[in-house]
Parts: sequence; C-alpha cells; structure tokens
Amino acid sequence: MINETNENIRRTSFVFFLEKGYEATNIRDICKVVDIKPSSLYFYYKSKQELFLSIYDEIWKLKIKFYENIELNDSASAEKKLKQLFKIILNYHSENIVNEKFLLRYHLFPAEEINILIKDRYIFWKNEENSLLMKLVYKCKGDIVLKNDAVINDFLYSYKSFLQHQTINMVTNNIKPASHEIDMNWSRFWNSFILSM
Repeated sequence: MINETNENIRRTSFVFFLEKGYEATNIRDICKVVDIKPSSLYFYYKSKQELFLSIYDEIWKLKIKFYENIELNDSASAEKKLKQLFKIILNYHSENIVNEKFLLRYHLFPAEEINILIKDRYIFWKNEENSLLMKLVYKCKGDIVLKNDAVINDFLYSYKSFLQHQTINMVTNNIKPASHEIDMNWSRFWNSFILSM
C-alpha cells in the first residue's frame, strides 16, 4: 500500500510538473488527485522541491542504466556500430518521449526556486551520460583512423550534438521520424564527418 501510494504521488506529480510547470504545481492539487491528505504526502517527501528532484533524478537514473546496458554488434564496421548506437539511443528517447520533454522543459526553463539545483544536477548527470557515451564511441571507432585525441573529442562533441538535435526535434514536433528519415539524417552527419577528417 505504501509503495502504491508513493507511485501514485510520483505519477501524478510528474504530470503536473510536466504540464503546469514547477511554480504552478501545488501539493494540494496533487493530493486531491491521489486522494490523500497533504500530511500523507509529507510522509514521503519533505517538500515539493524534494518530490520534484526525486522525479528528475529518477529519469536520469533510468537513462544512465539504459546507457550501461547498451550492447553493440562487435563484428560490424565502425560506421555501422556508430549508426546502430545512434538508432538505439534515438529509439530509447522516442519510447520515453515524455521523460525527454520533462528534462528539456526544466533544462531550458528552470523555475527560479530550483534553478541552481537543476544546473548542478544537470552537470552531474550529463557528465555521467557523456562518460558512458565516450566509452561506447571508443568501442565503435574500430577501423576509423582518428589522428589524435582532439579529433576524437571533436567527433564525440559532434555526435552528441547530432543526437541531441534529433531528440529535440522529436520532442518539439511530438513525432518519431520515419526509418528513412533517420537513415537520411545519419548519412548527412556521417558524410560531413568523413569530409572533415
């Protein structure tokens, strides 16, 4: 019963935070929907801020766990592995589009009350994600001859920016691109990378 109530609180709060924003979300409205008293919610969370941050951190933990479990086809070429990695991550984002909307909303427009906390957490989680992505890209690079670490870092930056652009496009348009669009976007990215080497 305790876990069920907590899940209901989190699910309802997520929707309120996503749709109304942090400032416009209040504990009484959440409690009304969950059908509990505010004192019951405070049994689980000391404040609205703590509730919000626990949801924010959970979304990131799920992303990090996903990255940790990515497996790639070792026998494929570097380009095919990198494309496979791109498609796996893009697919995860499309399957969890509301989570991506939530993160994007609070990274772009953090509420004043939680602004510093969000920035600090974002830096922490983004570093975790970047570290895992770096490892995956290194596993992929195989037969690509990259001149030095600077070129690898440039490629990683470009790769992350490309992924982020595709995700933002999906979130803002609220639509997953068709398979042929994904392939076309990948070809453009890959060809521009090869030309810049």
